[in-house]
Amino acid sequence: MKAKGFILCFLCVWSVAMPRAWSQSDSLSFASQPSSGLLWQKPLPITLTGLTLATGTTPLFVEPMRRQNVLVREEVQLWRRNAFDHRAMHFDNVLQFAPCSAVVLLNLAGVPSRDERLSLLRRTASAIVLTTVVTQSVKHLNLEMRPDRSSSSSFPSGHTAFAFSGAELLRLEYGETSAWIPVAGYAVALLTGFMRVYNDRHWAGDVLAGAGIGLLSADLSFWLNDLWEKRQWKK
Repeated sequence: MKAKGFILCFLCVWSVAMPRAWSQSDSLSFASQPSSGLLWQKPLPITLTGLTLATGTTPLFVEPMRRQNVLVREEVQLWRRNAFDHRAMHFDNVLQFAPCSAVVLLNLAGVPSRDERLSLLRRTASAIVLTTVVTQSVKHLNLEMRPDRSSSSSFPSGHTAFAFSGAELLRLEYGETSAWIPVAGYAVALLTGFMRVYNDRHWAGDVLAGAGIGLLSADLSFWLNDLWEKRQWKK
């Protein structure tokens, strides 16, 4: 594909997880460091997240970026026609929930997580609620028509937001257990985002904005829960 910018942006999103997912150098565990590992605690992850969100939003207001959205769509749809005879593959409708589901299922399977089960469930639920509230609120502004012209609620991609929120939860809960767990989560999230463009349901910008929203929603969920639990301990 010629739309290298699309691929580079996705690689930026992928790399957000890497500094913490691969690092085992912290001397203190997650349990002794409330809110440790949040994106805004390190310059590189929060910068990449901000750039991802900004890159996804600018096509709404900047014509050259809007043309990039069109270019990416044309390239992906051309590849879809040549490789798959333009067949739709809607497994992304289920795949979006895989990372969030894995957060709970891994805990039930006995894989060590940062938080105990009740706290993990509360953090997962609040991340889902935050992601839903933000994405649906913005969608109702009807900022952009979908590429297939089916509705005007294209921006941002809710599927991608859910997938990246779950992937970020996996990183925060299981990153100290195994680096491969968050890597797998982000791989699923990346595939979900790509399939939204492949199925002509979203522009590339929608996907990037959804990824940024998902990442920040998961982190905000953790931060708010840490504040609440700290207050409960004081009582």
